[in-house]
Amino acid sequence: DKELLEGCVPSGAYITITLEDVPLEAFSRLSPNAVATAVSLLPHENKVSVVHMALSQMTKCEQPDDMPIKSKDVLTFRCGWRTWQSRPIFSQNNLNSDKHKFERYLPTGGAFFAGTVFGPVTYGPCPVLAFREASGASGNSGRRQLVAVGSTLGADAERIVVKRIVLTGYPVRVHKRHATVKYMFYNPDDVKWFKPAGLITKHGLQGNIIESVGEHGTMKCLFNAPIKQHDTVCLPLYKRVYPKYSPVDEEDLLIL
Repeated sequence: DKELLEGCVPSGAYITITLEDVPLEAFSRLSPNAVATAVSLLPHENKVSVVHMALSQMTKCEQPDDMPIKSKDVLTFRCGWRTWQSRPIFSQNNLNSDKHKFERYLPTGGAFFAGTVFGPVTYGPCPVLAFREASGASGNSGRRQLVAVGSTLGADAERIVVKRIVLTGYPVRVHKRHATVKYMFYNPDDVKWFKPAGLITKHGLQGNIIESVGEHGTMKCLFNAPIKQHDTVCLPLYKRVYPKYSPVDEEDLLIL
């Protein structure tokens, strides 16, 4: 037991910590009235990972001005005692699914959502504050606006955020359950590539691609019920998206 306690400091003791090899430029940026805080780290908290946060724009947050907050915009996060900048992506937080839909903009009106960033591993629950730099047009350039509050969900690189897009085409010739669809693709190779994918229509039909016709992306499709001429054929596609790691300067890679 004595060997384990060797080099440890007893609780409640006053100690002096000396930092060696501190660059003069870094020391000159410290205010003489600033208070330096030393915090112990749990295992893996000195590493960078994909951190997920449960956020919401509450009434105490400043409402965004004419410029909405997009995914991958530079925001400043205050997580516990740590502060860093990153480019988050926003998504829905589905409790009953392992895949979460990507949101292009920060949801407003008090809606709960998830923010995914590259940052230091932080174990929850830990309070989170999200800020952004005020735009110059508002006259408050350089001031940080509080845009969202919440807490951490944990560090999990396996959480899947998917972006959904829909390709549309129009039937130019129909015969009962068969239809010739144009303007979804413009290359027969694309038709062959997406042939295993399922099709849907705005009127609720389901179908599949049978074959490519011609050299301009026209295709023959078969549906589960007779299709009408004014219907629209849709092909939903999903792509996994990731946050961006966006340091401003070399010294701002991670502010701990």
